[in-house]
Amino acid sequence: MTLSEKICARAAGLSKIGPGDMITAEVDKLYIKDLRFAKGEDPRGLYGVFKELLNAMGIHKAWDPAKVIINFDEQPARTKKRAEGQLTARKFQEEHGATIYQGEMGGIGHNVMVERGHVRPGEFIVGADSHSCTYGALGCFSTGIGFTETVGVLATGKIWLKIPQTMRLLLTGKPPPWIWGKDIVLRIMAELGPNGAVNKSIEFGGEAVKDISIESRLCICNMAVEMVALNAVFPPDEKTVEYVKQVGDGNFAAVHSDPDAGYESSRVFDLSEMEPFVATPGLPCNGQPISGARGTKIDQAFIGTCSNARIEDLRVAAKILKGRQVRAGVRMVITPASYGAYFQAREEGLLEIFQKAKAMVTVPECGLCVRPSLAAGEVCLSSGNRNFSGRMGDREAKIYLASPASVAAGAVAGEIVDPRELL
Repeated sequence: MTLSEKICARAAGLSKIGPGDMITAEVDKLYIKDLRFAKGEDPRGLYGVFKELLNAMGIHKAWDPAKVIINFDEQPARTKKRAEGQLTARKFQEEHGATIYQGEMGGIGHNVMVERGHVRPGEFIVGADSHSCTYGALGCFSTGIGFTETVGVLATGKIWLKIPQTMRLLLTGKPPPWIWGKDIVLRIMAELGPNGAVNKSIEFGGEAVKDISIESRLCICNMAVEMVALNAVFPPDEKTVEYVKQVGDGNFAAVHSDPDAGYESSRVFDLSEMEPFVATPGLPCNGQPISGARGTKIDQAFIGTCSNARIEDLRVAAKILKGRQVRAGVRMVITPASYGAYFQAREEGLLEIFQKAKAMVTVPECGLCVRPSLAAGEVCLSSGNRNFSGRMGDREAKIYLASPASVAAGAVAGEIVDPRELL
């Protein structure tokens, strides 16, 4: 079996499974963002539907509250809907129990989940957000689920799953020091296309994996859903074990694919001669070497989102911005992914570097990822994961995706440039 198949088999209490099998899996962790508690997909709201389901089942308490993690992705709430979701989430916690991260304990939920030790190799995790596939970077099976599935897991701790086929992506060669996870995943997506992994599991492997940081692996897995993959996973290695022990209790059972595991397909990506990548507006899969977009004028530079704003990203941005300033006419916004990253950046003097460079540093949250900030005709160079029309404001605005290094370099130059020129 593959790594993902082994984890799913363990969650289902089975010794052997394969692609196409239907299983009932026991969930190890359920992640829910605050907005999911607001009334939206159903006028009763998630909590209202959940209570009706409990009554119908003749039970009064949620499934194991110790395994339910809720995060407030926006603080303070900037909309009535968000405030409603946070209020309802607190009510849920009071009545049923759960772990809630807010204030200086929080940030963007996917990063908080990892940094607070809620993600461990070998676990079966689901999250009420499409980018829950991020956690596979630590060797677990993790996927996003919808409204109905979230209610069901809250009540029972179980979920149905059709075992996906697995694509194996082998990363080979020695990645240059100026290449980060965002460059790698933009290149992969450019080759596979927007529907390149529909309902499939992506398993990374190859000699280059050992040279890819945990932060970069998180970025790569985060964007698997942009290829419509069900999940993505890196095999747990020494880096994984060391990281998990740093943030958690070290109690986990890592698994690996069998030598004779069956894969639906296999692709090889040689990283040794890579140059930085950028995705042009419209789709995240519109990737190309950054030289192809060189000279594109920008109005806004944004480092943030659950894709890229971790401490590694903040460090490389600071390396480029130190002793320089953001070009006049460009607004640069840096939103750390969590308070953990924010406080670490403060201790290392990175925030001071950003401020001297005339960049705006905001509190950790989802921020500009989905908040209108662009007028018609404006161009944003973003470290985010989506560049759809209208994603960050007017539908006539344009969003380019790139690594934090490329975003920082663009902010200084006032246009898209190769970050190697400033490193």
